[in-house]
This record gives sequence, C-alpha cells and structure tokens, in this order.
Amino acid sequence: MDVDDGTPSTDMVRRQVPPLHVSGEKRGLRPVSPAKTVRAATGVARVALTAASGMTLWTLDTALGVTVTVLRGSLAGQPPNEVLADAETEVRDRLRHALGLPTSTEQHGDGGMPTLREQGAELLRLSASTHAAQPDTHPAYAGILAEITPDEARILRFLHVDGAQPSIDVRTGRQRAFGGERLITGLTMLGEHAGLRFPNRVPQYLPNLRRLGLIESTRDPVGNPHRYQVIEAQEQVREALKRPGFGTKVSYRSILLTEFGADFVQTCLPVVINEGRETAT
Repeated sequence: MDVDDGTPSTDMVRRQVPPLHVSGEKRGLRPVSPAKTVRAATGVARVALTAASGMTLWTLDTALGVTVTVLRGSLAGQPPNEVLADAETEVRDRLRHALGLPTSTEQHGDGGMPTLREQGAELLRLSASTHAAQPDTHPAYAGILAEITPDEARILRFLHVDGAQPSIDVRTGRQRAFGGERLITGLTMLGEHAGLRFPNRVPQYLPNLRRLGLIESTRDPVGNPHRYQVIEAQEQVREALKRPGFGTKVSYRSILLTEFGADFVQTCLPVVINEGRETAT
C-alpha cells in the first residue's frame, strides 16, 4: 500500500513540464554519434588511399612508357637530345591525360596532323640541329615527277646530256619602242632533237618546266652560232622576216637546266653511259 507523502511522482512531473523547444537556428543541428564519426573518417581515408594508389599506378605506367621511348630511340640511333625531347613529350602527354587535358597529339588539327605553323616550327628546329639527318633527295622531287609529262622528262634529260639549246626571238621595231611587235618567241628545235612524241607541244612544255624551276631561258647565246641556222631556216621564221616593217630583228637566246633541274635529272631520270659519255636513250 503506497503512502502519499505529498511529493509529486516522476510521471506527474514529466506530464507537467512542457517540452523544450529549440530555436529555428538550432533546429537543424543534431548530435553526431561516435559511430557516424568513425564511418566518415573511414570514407575520407579510403578516398585518400585510392588517390594515392592511382598516383602510384600513373607514376609506374609513366616510368615504363618513358623507358620504352628512350630504349626505342637509342636502338634507332637517334641523337641523345632528340631522345630526351621524346621522353619529355611522353611525360607531358601522360600528365595531361591524367589531368583530363588534351595531349599534344589531340591538340593538332583534324586527323592528328600538325598545323602548317607547327610543321614550319619543326623545319626551323631541324635546321638549327647539328644532329638532324640530311635527306638524300629534295622533298619536292616526288611531286615534280607527278607534274611533268613523259616528253618533258625527255627534254630535261636531253638538256642534261647535250647542254644548253639554242632558241630565237623575232620582233619588228626597236625593243620597248612604240609600234614594236614580237613575232616569234622562244622558237627552238628541242622537239625534234630530243625525239619527243609530240614535238608540237613544246610551247606548252617549256613554261611548265620553267614554273617548276627546272629550266631557264637566258639572253646569252650558245657557244656555236651555227646552231641557230637550223632554226632560222624554219618556214615561220622566213615568213616573219619577209613581213614589211622597220628593223625586223632576230635575237639569239638559249634554254638550259637550272642547278635545281640538273640535280633533279641526276636523281630521278636514268642516264645511260656510252663509252665515257652520257647519252639520253
């Protein structure tokens, strides 16, 4: 039997005391349990360990890649400075790839091809290098072979073997004078002497060869003036000389290979040696 001593019981006090209200600024805060704190710290440690592992793997992969690059360049006989440059590019590209940035290859134009400015910079770099390999032939020779006809190749070889060939100009009046007229320009017997298949196309062949820098026309005559007699005997020359006019004049010219053209012939066109003398066949 319980005795009521006048002291309020615990249940009564709990019912009478109003619940504690937290202000709006403190309402969102809740005490963090020790278990949650441990789990959060574990997550941070896991992220740090993953990052460290990734960095270690990137370092090992980069070291292996650079080693392969150095060995490959050394075995290929590249100069040490070029091997080191390739190794630096390898490290830089792998670092940019790890950071999610475009590599040097991806920064080029379409298809990974370098831009014109980059190609020009590479040419200047090679020109300043004392270890750069010297190409055996000019890089333009392959393109020239695709831009000349068989007859034009025969003209080049004929000029290489027989030397400069005569040509003539025929004009009336004084040169650069009012009323003066050029009747014939650059007439030559190259078509017949070189054995061309289409000798009548020589007026088209010669400008193309000049455009490519292989031949040139000079005002200097060939050494033997009698070689011009065959050209002056041509029908069109005789007709031009018969035309009425003041001061009709024949000018002796010559057609010859440039140094560039001579090197092109020696490099690209076969020349048969016959009894100590080069002959075009």
